[in-house]
Amino acid sequence: MRLRIQPREKGGCLPVFRAQRGQPSLRYSVSFCGFAFILILILISRPGRTDELDHLVVRLGKTVRITASYNYCWFPTVHQFPTGEILATMRTSPDETNPEGEFSAYCISKDGGKTWSRRYPLGAGGNIDEAYSQVPLDGGIWALGAGYLSLEPFPPNQKIDFHVTLTRFSQAGMDIHQIRDAKIHLSEPAKFEPVELYATKTPDASRLGTVPSPQPFGAIIGGPGREWLTTLMYTTEGDQHRLVLLRSLDDGHTWNEGATIAAVQPQNRPDWMGDGWPGEPGFVRLSENRLYMIFRTGDYMGETWSSDDGKTWSPAVSTGLKGVAPHLRLMSNGLLACTFGRPGPVAIMFSSNEGKKWAAITPIFRGKSSAYTDVIEVEPGKLFVVFDSSPEGGNPLPDTGTFPEHSIYGTFLEVQKR
Repeated sequence: MRLRIQPREKGGCLPVFRAQRGQPSLRYSVSFCGFAFILILILISRPGRTDELDHLVVRLGKTVRITASYNYCWFPTVHQFPTGEILATMRTSPDETNPEGEFSAYCISKDGGKTWSRRYPLGAGGNIDEAYSQVPLDGGIWALGAGYLSLEPFPPNQKIDFHVTLTRFSQAGMDIHQIRDAKIHLSEPAKFEPVELYATKTPDASRLGTVPSPQPFGAIIGGPGREWLTTLMYTTEGDQHRLVLLRSLDDGHTWNEGATIAAVQPQNRPDWMGDGWPGEPGFVRLSENRLYMIFRTGDYMGETWSSDDGKTWSPAVSTGLKGVAPHLRLMSNGLLACTFGRPGPVAIMFSSNEGKKWAAITPIFRGKSSAYTDVIEVEPGKLFVVFDSSPEGGNPLPDTGTFPEHSIYGTFLEVQKR
């Protein structure tokens, strides 16, 4: 007698997950005796084992308003300094492809996120359309980029080398240092995207220009030695959409393209990506050389792993979940936390096995929002999730004299194992 066993597909325990299309089912044939022997060994070595996520308790706590404005106030990020103060940044300009119109601001909390300072205005360099450090590096919070599609070719008239803005927040937000000539070097020429240059004073017919497609986005994390790693998305001149790893050996001043994490041509996208491509990655170090990444596409979010400090990556697969700009944190108890949103509510989910399975999906905010989020662990087992409430969405603000408030909120939550 032979028994055929079909393994359950990844994520099958969650109703929001779906099987990945185009992936063949694996079947294993074992003898009944062999199967029984293996089962006995498992039961002996792991007595009474159950999935720890089945016993996870997520308790939503207080929601505080960080700041509000009658103008644009959205796309927040959150960071904690080594001295304990928390920095929250937000964009205060429209969601436009216009490097000259990028403005941002920040608020500071000195009591763990319970109360917040007034909003301090800042130029480009403090919003989510860039890469930034998850945890302090060299005592500061670092941001790479100055808004969406803001890189500048240098030298001019070529498509591989670029200047990029590097911003350092330190002294609990009281010292902000910015340089405009950090460098990024790509392995292939980048495609340039058309954009209407609103800030020019030329006639309307001349307002169309182009900007380079490369965009730093995601986390900046430390590596072996003093290397820094981050991620960048861009389109090559050959129309390949790439999500790549950048490395810096000089504290973020110079970055070079390393491994390709995921890449697709428009005509050969996997079905689960819909009409999009890999972008807006969440990025975390699991252990010394082990990395995990989850990213946005046009449909389901994808994920991939590296076991050699980002030099190579596993083939990207679908998570079965939809969302924009997923953000990751590795908690002190070993759990992975991921915030995301859209088309559903702003939510958080957890994984105990390096992202291979996600569970305990918990809605946080169901109102109108950009659904761009961020999260930090303020105490062991206690998280703080930031998000925006944007009643007008991405539409221009009304000029009727009665303006809605656009707000940045933070919600505390506790994660415990029963």
